[in-house]
Amino acid sequence: MLKPLVTIVLPVYNGEKTIKATLESLLNQTFTNFEILIGIDGTMDQSKDIALRFNDNRIKIIEHPENLGLANNLNEIIKLASPNSQYFAMAEQDDIYVLERLQWQADVMQKHKDIGLVSGIVEFTGEKKNLLFPGLLIRGEQFLQGKDLFRFLYINQLKVVNTCMMWRKSTHLDNNFKFRSTYGNFNVDWDFVLRFCLKSNIYGLPNKLVTMNRTLTNNSVTTNTNGQNAASKLLLIDFKKEFQAILSENDYKAALKVQHKIELGSHSKFKIVGLSLFYFMKYQDWYFITYLISKVKDYFKWP
Repeated sequence: MLKPLVTIVLPVYNGEKTIKATLESLLNQTFTNFEILIGIDGTMDQSKDIALRFNDNRIKIIEHPENLGLANNLNEIIKLASPNSQYFAMAEQDDIYVLERLQWQADVMQKHKDIGLVSGIVEFTGEKKNLLFPGLLIRGEQFLQGKDLFRFLYINQLKVVNTCMMWRKSTHLDNNFKFRSTYGNFNVDWDFVLRFCLKSNIYGLPNKLVTMNRTLTNNSVTTNTNGQNAASKLLLIDFKKEFQAILSENDYKAALKVQHKIELGSHSKFKIVGLSLFYFMKYQDWYFITYLISKVKDYFKWP
């Protein structure tokens, strides 16, 4: 009988195009004492058949006849984790994990009992230029902790890479953590990490743990820009109300500036100019006029 130290949670929705490569990267990890719980969320594609072809007893499949949504899918998977496992590890159906990922994370968790969650660096591919994230880990810096980290993650819209998180099961259960569907499939990770960092320390490995290629799938919620922007602005408002003792009005305004910058980056050049002027007139903030000037220079190739 398996007695896994780590339970990998892998929510799947229409994952047949990418899940094979994801599972290969997980099953070939240098750390082998784990189980993979695959939650197939109300889809009838070939994801299950692809997973079964590996014929690996570490894989367990949970099928939901009807779509539960990302948060509820994760919660149902977690309920079925082996009682022997001590850590949860997040995985996503279209991501590729470096082979040492689990070993590096398990080493940190076993050595530092005060750390409840460990993440690392992601490499984004599929664009003209590959991008590493988050910058603070690349620079050799470390996450703040507690309320300071909470404010930082709130303002900057999450700098903890969710697709390669490993977190302590005891911390999860003791605090009755759940993934929330407050914003549909949006911001499930942001909401979770914000609440988690108020209860336990978070550590960032200065290593690349995962490669993400979002051009491989058209089903990701990240392609719904309008829905994401609306959900993010609602989260900022909700958390400002819920955590009044931690978040100030200035924190909210700073977070809103970041959100506005994200919105500007998702629009055409003409909309960017218009929105930049609108935000500047509304907030009288030189941050936006500086951003506008930089965009105009880019568009017209000015020095």
